[in-house]
Amino acid sequence: MDFLDSYIRILLLFIYFVLIKGQDNKGRAEILNLLQAVKISRTPPNYDSLEAAVVKCYLDVNQVDSIREAHMDFTADIGLHLTWKDTKLMENIRQYKYTFDYLDFDALNMEKVWVPDIYFPNEKKAAVHNIMMANKMLRLYKNSTVSYKIRVSVTLSCQMDLRKYPFDKQVCSILMESFSFTSDQLILLWDESEPSPLFTANIKELRQFRMIGTDYKHFNRSHGITGNHSCLQADFHLVRNIGYYVIQMYVPSLLIVMLSWLSFWLNVNSIPGRVTLGVLSVLTISTQSTSVNASLPRVSYTKAIDVWMATCLVFVFAALIEFAVVNVLSQKVPGRRFSLATLFLIQGEKEEKETTVDQDGRVSLERQPRSNVVLCSAYLDIASRVMFPAAFGIFNMIYWIYYLNVTEY
Repeated sequence: MDFLDSYIRILLLFIYFVLIKGQDNKGRAEILNLLQAVKISRTPPNYDSLEAAVVKCYLDVNQVDSIREAHMDFTADIGLHLTWKDTKLMENIRQYKYTFDYLDFDALNMEKVWVPDIYFPNEKKAAVHNIMMANKMLRLYKNSTVSYKIRVSVTLSCQMDLRKYPFDKQVCSILMESFSFTSDQLILLWDESEPSPLFTANIKELRQFRMIGTDYKHFNRSHGITGNHSCLQADFHLVRNIGYYVIQMYVPSLLIVMLSWLSFWLNVNSIPGRVTLGVLSVLTISTQSTSVNASLPRVSYTKAIDVWMATCLVFVFAALIEFAVVNVLSQKVPGRRFSLATLFLIQGEKEEKETTVDQDGRVSLERQPRSNVVLCSAYLDIASRVMFPAAFGIFNMIYWIYYLNVTEY
């Protein structure tokens, strides 16, 4: 009888757990359908208590692109992960018995759940990805932890210092904070459970910059009447790649300056050639300087590229002035002192005639020799062939050593 009683008890327990108890376990789809008729609170956790709700953030940066100096902004494609504890939401689910570890909410029930009202203070424009459906998910775990993820593309302002452009390094930031809740009601923190709460391994390559590091911090921002709001900041340390600028800016302007030195090797009488060469060099450098600054903001300080272009303009302009000086010296009459009146003399009048008397007492007029003055102007051309390249070489050495060093960390 004892054996029969034990057998009957085991059979009854089996029937209870398998047939009766098993009927109480709900599937995910069934629970979601039942939740549509349940009224879920949309207030933050701990809203009625003195304890602030804590929201932890994990930022998955897929891409940083379109860094525009003229508009002082950049575009980032990010996956925003937020986690927090919501016991009130779990109470609505606890009445349904289930065996799985978490519950994924569908789009209808997701709209009923409270999520942090995060916004980007330095945002210019933003968009939530919705192809093929809205790229967001919400998951509730058994320990009342809510995990929320959304994918957005944001264009954020980035105040750049272009004094060292194009050898500059910039720090562009993503700021996030709650729009309506103060730090007494909601606290934003970085999720330190991950190796790094700022994940940037998906960024393969930037077109103009290279990313040399990231940094993150949290602090409180004051908003006057509304009070202090908890804020998160993610910093991207960027250094500009100068390869493009060397090819498109520095090498062409360098060649134009060297081209202007050809006038020193032309004869002083080659007036049309030397004038044409000098004027074209000046105009080309001026045009190139204008095109370089067309893609940059109108800032009040001097940039590194401005120093280069201004120096190149000075050198080609000096080469043109050198020809004017040489041309004047080659036409100067020996023995005549320079005065303002000589500027208005016709070229033929500058050649003075000297009266001589031969042995027979006959008087003749001879032209004054001018070979010494022409030789002096030729020496000026020869000196310019050495002085101009030497001065430009010294400038290049100082320029490149200084600006290449300031880009080092």
